[in-house]
Amino acid sequence: MSFWDTHYTDIPLVFDDYAFHKFDGLSDMVLRGTRLYVSTSRRFVRAFDLSGPQGFFKDITGQTPFPMLSRHDQRYDSSIAVKTSGEVLLVESDPRSRTWFRLYKKDPDVEDPDHACHTVTEVHSLGGEALLLDLGFTVPANKALGIKPDSIYFTRHFRPCHCSPRDLDICVYNLATKSLVRFPDLDKMNLMDARWFLPGN
Repeated sequence: MSFWDTHYTDIPLVFDDYAFHKFDGLSDMVLRGTRLYVSTSRRFVRAFDLSGPQGFFKDITGQTPFPMLSRHDQRYDSSIAVKTSGEVLLVESDPRSRTWFRLYKKDPDVEDPDHACHTVTEVHSLGGEALLLDLGFTVPANKALGIKPDSIYFTRHFRPCHCSPRDLDICVYNLATKSLVRFPDLDKMNLMDARWFLPGN
């Protein structure tokens, strides 16, 4: 994996040593500040520190990488998200219409994650934070900015590169009430693509 401006050295995604096959591939990644979180093909989460000089990266995954596997891993859309504390969550949603979400965190009771079928436990709150799903991380709720706690801000559509009909939908999902709010006024703008973001992120 490399960046277009070659600012960073390539980060390997394929390993010849069988012992490192759990680190092969890429299913999702999140950049939060100077840390890059990578979910591998087998859903193990790797972490890299990019805060050093140009071309520098440091693997800070640790000795016991953890896979993020739910009971429904193959049936629903899934991605990772990183909280302000650095905790990694697994996010699942309906692959067709994204009318609901489930969140999971690492299950501390799993003793052998390398051989476990599911390794996470469901959580029903973001601890008062809000998740910007398009960016893959949470931010503190902020009443002045209209950022509501325990809410997921996301774009519901297939990206243009998927060659699907354009059906852009900007939404907020509330975890407490399990309700979905759309912003239909954006339909009039005929946008090709859109993402939630905060200035400075």
